[in-house]
Amino acid sequence: MKFKLIIVAMVFLLQTVNARVFIAIEWYPVDSLLQVLPSQQGIERIQTLNRLAVSLSFEDAEKSTHYADQAMMQAKQMNYTEGIAMAYSNYGFIQFYEGNYPDALNFFYEALHIYEDLGNLRKVADMYMELATIHFYANNIEKAIEIGENMSIPGYRAKDGAGNTVGGFHDTVRSFSKLGLPYRMTGRSDTALIIYQRYLEAGRKHGFDLIDLLVHEAIVASCFMETGNVDSAVYYFWKALAYPEVNQSVHALKHEYKRRLASIYTMYGEPDSALYYYRQAYQWLEHHGYLRSAFLSAWELGGFYAKRGQQQESEKSWLQAAKLLEEMLGKDSFYRYDSLKYTVSFGTELFFPFSKKFVQEYIYRYATWVYRDLHQFYQDKDDLRPAMYYLQAYTAAKDTLDRLTRNREAIEIQTRFETKRKDAEILALGEANELKEFRLMRFTWFIGGLGGLAILIVFIAVVLHRQNQLKNSRLNLIMQQRLLRSQLNPHFLFNSLASIQNFIIKEKPSLASDYLGRFSKLMRQILNSSAVEYVPLEEEISSIENYLALQKVRYRDMFDYTLEVDEEIDTETARIPPMLAQPFIENAIEHGILHKGSKGNITVSFELHNNRLLFVVEDDGIGREKARELLKQHYKDHKSMATDITRERIAILNRKLKHKITMEIIDLKDEQGEARGTKVVFGVPV
Repeated sequence: MKFKLIIVAMVFLLQTVNARVFIAIEWYPVDSLLQVLPSQQGIERIQTLNRLAVSLSFEDAEKSTHYADQAMMQAKQMNYTEGIAMAYSNYGFIQFYEGNYPDALNFFYEALHIYEDLGNLRKVADMYMELATIHFYANNIEKAIEIGENMSIPGYRAKDGAGNTVGGFHDTVRSFSKLGLPYRMTGRSDTALIIYQRYLEAGRKHGFDLIDLLVHEAIVASCFMETGNVDSAVYYFWKALAYPEVNQSVHALKHEYKRRLASIYTMYGEPDSALYYYRQAYQWLEHHGYLRSAFLSAWELGGFYAKRGQQQESEKSWLQAAKLLEEMLGKDSFYRYDSLKYTVSFGTELFFPFSKKFVQEYIYRYATWVYRDLHQFYQDKDDLRPAMYYLQAYTAAKDTLDRLTRNREAIEIQTRFETKRKDAEILALGEANELKEFRLMRFTWFIGGLGGLAILIVFIAVVLHRQNQLKNSRLNLIMQQRLLRSQLNPHFLFNSLASIQNFIIKEKPSLASDYLGRFSKLMRQILNSSAVEYVPLEEEISSIENYLALQKVRYRDMFDYTLEVDEEIDTETARIPPMLAQPFIENAIEHGILHKGSKGNITVSFELHNNRLLFVVEDDGIGREKARELLKQHYKDHKSMATDITRERIAILNRKLKHKITMEIIDLKDEQGEARGTKVVFGVPV
């Protein structure tokens, strides 16, 4: 479900076969606007320019930017503040559809601040929902939920100065619906299911658009699948198939749902039903040009045949899928005909057009699927020529997908830590310095000789220094990303939330409140400290204490812990790299103490020694050697990244330090030479 707000709906267009069916985006008939634009002046012209910009934002970024620029320029000339806010908002839409989430965030914040100053509460709520949308697509899911729940929805339900509700009924209901996907992505499909079922009830009562209801029937079915209720999932898909076929979108959606039904029937051992629906879905979708859904039908059908040992049919289906894939690659689109992108075929695009980068990444992801399967198929047949061909095709597609994924993840990191503005300022400063250096070099060139040579040498040195700085910045960004992923362990997050839920269910509000407070504080500390190289020691101690307290609740009576701080240390002024200890504390608990068979102990201590801060993590677990043996037995492919990430961080930090940070891991032994735990010692220069 895509996070977009309804501002205007072209009802007469929705009633036609190839109508624009996006019900949750702002769109106006472009041809009509272009006809009236030449005769308009003043505020009326600015409004039309902004409407042209937003209507083209998801189709033609260049044209949309052109109209937004004109609107911004004329609005500033007239001091028309609302027109300026609209232009900023349109810039945000343009950047969002282009996948430039940090820029989109900045533009929407500019619009938000103006609307707040104007007291336009409706637009303020709209902008908050747009901000939630961007955080969702930048993979900052909890932030998206936070803004949606705490800012946008309350904004729509608030009262204005006249006592009227800011948003309409549809705004509130659809805003709740838009929170469904973030809930599902964070393992709360049961909560999302309640939201979607209530959405359907309200939609039927208030006459929501037929396609809107049809899409939500399928979303409810998907939620039932995610919660393990297969019978209810099938029931809701059958309900969707019973909808009247009033236009092309309904036809397309029904055949997409037939594909999903076939997948369920395959999974639960009803091959005849699965084959029937797969064939129906593929034939209709391929014939009418819905390349994405047709591809998925053919590819899944190939897998269906392969599991049944029907090699000839499997090969035929996969080759059909490969042909559809090549068509998607050639058109850089999910559709054979441009007109189809204005119909609904998968469900998501009812609320939001697919962005170019989204389409491109998914096409290459599909390519890796079908090329991998065809390579394996021909390799098993010992047919080496096609096996080699599809291996090469798979490798090329995988390389492209990895590049696209890395680019997207880099943008996600930039968005979460809001570094785009700073990067732009640094870049602008660097360009200004380069221009000054170039002018100086040109001046010295005219005066000739050694002076010109000296300036050239200086210029080269500056460029090399700048490249080295950029390289270090990139390494720091990568390390921050890897570090953050190692800290935000999904098992720890979900188990912590489960503990909170357990306290609530058992009516222990004080424990739930205390645990939730520690959990939220720890998450905030992790996110804040991941973006900096050093933090005050007192903040690091607080993070460690919160983490240990949460883990102790999670593993009751499994271990005790002690925090020891030398009284001579000024914890407010002493600074250390953040989150050095947490991965090793987690290893101590997960791999050392849990397998001990008795209650364990963890000691974290800080002391001064010869102008160095000694930072020690010690446990009395089973030791690293035995822990590795147990991991090999249960998780053959497991590879702990904590030590490697920490060593890389220290290496990067040490490049800037005269006195280096050290790390030593000591395997503790008793008098008989048996393992009695592990000690990790960090030496940090004060």
